[in-house]
Amino acid sequence: MNAQAQHRQDASRQLHRVMEERALATVFQPIFSFREGRITGYEALVRGPRGSLLQTPAELFAAAAQEGLAVELNVLCIQQMLTAFAASRLEGSLFLNVSPRLIVQRRHDQERAARYMASVGLAAERVVIELTEDYPTADFAQVHESLMLYRSLGFRIAIDDLGEGFSSLRLWSELRPEYVKADKHFVTGLSDDPVKAQFLRAIQHIAENCGSLVIAEGIENAADFKMVKDIGIACGQGWFIGRPAETPAANLTDEARIANEDARVPVVPTPRLRAGTEPHAHDFIRAVEAAASDATLGALLDRFAASPGLASIPIAGAHGVEGLVSREWLDLAAASPEREALARRPAIEFADRAPIRVEASLDLAALTAILVESDARRFADGFVIVSGGRYLGMGASRDVMRSLQSSRVLAARYTNPLTLLPGQVPINEHLERLLARHVPFTAWFVEVDQMRGLNDTAGFAKGDTLIHATARLLEEACEPGIDFAGHVAGGRFVVLAQSEDWRARAERLLEGFPALVREHVPAEAYERGYFVVRFRDGRESVRPLPKLIVGIVPVLPGVFERRPEVVAAAKRAAEAAKAHPASAIHVDEQHGNAYPQSLLFG
Repeated sequence: MNAQAQHRQDASRQLHRVMEERALATVFQPIFSFREGRITGYEALVRGPRGSLLQTPAELFAAAAQEGLAVELNVLCIQQMLTAFAASRLEGSLFLNVSPRLIVQRRHDQERAARYMASVGLAAERVVIELTEDYPTADFAQVHESLMLYRSLGFRIAIDDLGEGFSSLRLWSELRPEYVKADKHFVTGLSDDPVKAQFLRAIQHIAENCGSLVIAEGIENAADFKMVKDIGIACGQGWFIGRPAETPAANLTDEARIANEDARVPVVPTPRLRAGTEPHAHDFIRAVEAAASDATLGALLDRFAASPGLASIPIAGAHGVEGLVSREWLDLAAASPEREALARRPAIEFADRAPIRVEASLDLAALTAILVESDARRFADGFVIVSGGRYLGMGASRDVMRSLQSSRVLAARYTNPLTLLPGQVPINEHLERLLARHVPFTAWFVEVDQMRGLNDTAGFAKGDTLIHATARLLEEACEPGIDFAGHVAGGRFVVLAQSEDWRARAERLLEGFPALVREHVPAEAYERGYFVVRFRDGRESVRPLPKLIVGIVPVLPGVFERRPEVVAAAKRAAEAAKAHPASAIHVDEQHGNAYPQSLLFG
């Protein structure tokens, strides 16, 4: 017996023992409500015996699928979770992961569910049925009907892992669940990824119009926690809020509590990539060996069982790819009383004979358009990549969605091409957010002044290197995630700072600038203290070395109503600083006459 077969046999033996002895542990992970400021629910998660082959949920359910016991295991897990939650005396709601395949099983009817809830002393109103992604599209109407009956008993509904595929979007549209869970891929690292923020905002916008509450999964640090809260998401879940435990915390950790009490507006990340070549279909190739046209379904089911990440397997013949067998057949065959007979039949009988098929040279935009128009099942199965009819490999639809997030086309509009700092659009957006939230901040107008001498004597390229270096110095002066630095044009920058030590940061900025001048100005001019510009007719003109001016306006809630007023005051402060012969900071606390709007960031 080879190692793989021995592993399957051992896992099978352990699975039957676990189910006979009900040897499952339940842990609970807290769900925090940003609106209520407290933990309002817990997701129940199952664990197999520690140190066994079935310790993790993935191992446990993979073994159950192999034995055709997935539904029975799901029932056992739900019973254990309900019993453990009732015994724990935890407050709030219980979120239960339930496969739609279980929902449509007639023997698991609503009356039995009501009786079991009564036996453990738990009200149905406290339980949220959290649907996993693996629902059978053919039985959608039955899933919908069954869930409506459960809802009539008081249960609420949640959709898990929203964003993994378009199937969950259909569920959301037709079920109108009380909760939707944003997939952790769109949450983890949110504070550094501008397009993840756009995706999450889109999910929140749809939720507001559908009457659903969004739960953001995968919050692992303070920065992502603050971003999720700022976007307006109702609830959050993740290790930063609380780790799964048999006796979970009823309150936030000190670190999470401090993050929740921080009223400052987090800086939304903006694209910083230059426009460039977009990926093509060949960039998404995954090596998946095609099965022969005479392969049996059983052979493909074995491959699926051995490779949990495999979504589909192509079948290839003399004329190329003939069809695509979905992973869905692993569960369908396991649940069938004729499993052995099905396994002996040709796999081509179970294949999609018209899968999504694309040429390797297809660009990202065209590929995305094809995937968007496909149905949920084909989207989940992925797409076949060919070159002149020759099979190259498979592509995962999820990879394409993620590639869209890093699309470089967005960067051209939002990023200054010289310094890669946020440009005019993000500057305006962040300033509007600060004013709308009524938080105190300081608005800086920063300019590298007197650049003409450097540009005329050393060339504009040299001047650009000084501007680029100043941008980096400006970033270093800002508190990450709290202070916003943007590049307007030329040598002009804007800082919107919420840091309490903004004066010290501005002074460090000014103190660091002379070193940049020394580095980027020709040595002769630097030692002399000025530039000498010689014209073609022999005349000479003296011009000063570059200097840095910083105009700062403290902005208190209610002082300014509109963005142009803030900009005008910052420009006025910068003009006062410019009157000094050397680099200078001027803080304008009086807010005198505003500059004409046509000069704002002009």
